[in-house]
Amino acid sequence: MGVFDKSICDCCVCPMQCALEQLIEPQTQINVIVTTLGAITILLGTFTLTEVKGFIATTSVEIDVAICKIITVGFQTLPTDFKLKPVRKDIVGECVCCEDPMTNLLVGKIGTNISIPSGGGPSGIISAGVKDVGEGIVLLENINMGGGIPITPFGITSTCLLDAIGPPS
Repeated sequence: MGVFDKSICDCCVCPMQCALEQLIEPQTQINVIVTTLGAITILLGTFTLTEVKGFIATTSVEIDVAICKIITVGFQTLPTDFKLKPVRKDIVGECVCCEDPMTNLLVGKIGTNISIPSGGGPSGIISAGVKDVGEGIVLLENINMGGGIPITPFGITSTCLLDAIGPPS
């Protein structure tokens, strides 16, 4: 896992980059990337990440995505040694008022199901189980976006960009 200097990127972008780097090998199949590029954008399909560097994720379908705009990445298998950066308490900056509260809330929801209101999901609500929580990232399982989209076994979601959670739908 990478080490980053103290910056505005520490609480969500750096942990997302570290998580994405772990999906490059062994060529983990990605099936969805949800971003905030403009409005909510959903990139559906089956592809892999070919490079994660300098806060840019490059896909095998030749689409480069700014990591700071990634809300969720869904994938088919969880690498056996997959690790999230440990949760830490911030004392200044956006991490204190945005990321820390949602991360801390989700720590208490590990092992439970939640719903996530989403302007990007076909049904408007995504439901998932909370598997683990790290600094700025929640690891979800059995993600159901509705609208006939197949259930995604695993996903990582930025807690900085996760603006609301609710009970299972």
